Amino acid sequence: MTVHPDYEIKININELIEKRIPCCDLLHPDHCLTEQQVSEIAHGVSKDLNLHDIYKQVDQHIMNYATATGVDNKSHWIEPNLPDLDRDMKEEVEIDFE
Repeated sequence: MTVHPDYEIKININELIEKRIPCCDLLHPDHCLTEQQVSEIAHGVSKDLNLHDIYKQVDQHIMNYATATGVDNKSHWIEPNLPDLDRDMKEEVEIDFE
């Protein structure tokens, strides 16, 4: 049996914010955010993060793979499992994490 590696993406929201607007330090004394401000922004992002664009990309890759490799999908059994495949980026779709 083949063991496939797991691919993970870990995002440190605080670091991402600091890449956009730096924290105040000796190199950035002005036009900067305090660590507390970065933390408050990160908290807000964590509560409002929209992963639908990532789900849509995954759904598209699944369909592209199925098409390219000839996975038997004549009965269209794959599409119902990919709710974000045809979702417009402005639409919201409930995600079931169970």
